Amino acid sequence: MKKLNMDSWREMFYEKIEEVKPQDYWDLKMHQNLDYNYLGPGWKQSLQEHAFASFQCSWCQHFWSSVQVVILFHMYLDQHRRKGWVKMRVFRQECYECSEGKLEEPNFKEESVQSVLENLVISIREKCYGEYVAQLSEVTVIGRHYGPHRSDHCEACQLGIHQRPKHMMYYGRPKTTVYHGTSKDTLSPVQLPSRDLPQDTICCDFKLCCVICIICILIFIYMSSWILKLFK
Repeated sequence: MKKLNMDSWREMFYEKIEEVKPQDYWDLKMHQNLDYNYLGPGWKQSLQEHAFASFQCSWCQHFWSSVQVVILFHMYLDQHRRKGWVKMRVFRQECYECSEGKLEEPNFKEESVQSVLENLVISIREKCYGEYVAQLSEVTVIGRHYGPHRSDHCEACQLGIHQRPKHMMYYGRPKTTVYHGTSKDTLSPVQLPSRDLPQDTICCDFKLCCVICIICILIFIYMSSWILKLFK
């Protein structure tokens, strides 16, 4: 895999930020000594915990991939000068196959960098410009996994930044329940209320009607006999 250098990151970032903020100039630089939650006046912070990248041990050449690569951003906008700065730190991981314990730099594919920078631009718009950006919901990915996250070999975990490994996530449509490999015909039918009344209800109603009819007949006979007596 071709390793993308900082110039590649910066070039893609310029393109994305210029699309939404062409009136301002933004710069992106790597700062590997950037500290989590230590911000200067006016600086904003953004943390991405689910970037995808690969690693290779410089000692034993072991290769592995991770979907929990952590990237820290600090952002500052000078509105009077129409200028903004972004400091970036990518946290490393150790090889778990050998005992060297050297922290290795991640290698990103271009599509992964594009995704990271898209989220960065959203954070800039929200935190530096105070805009509301409609974001797609996080959805748990069910499918290809790259094994459990080894927190004891993760620099961000060792520093207490990425303490609770989460499920793999990506940005997509809101989570819904989907039945895979099952047609509607094979699903168990839903029991709908019957339009027909139960037999017991019909019998009870019939008996009640009979009783009412008999009472009405008796009342009619009684009234008829009483009227006849009046005219005699």
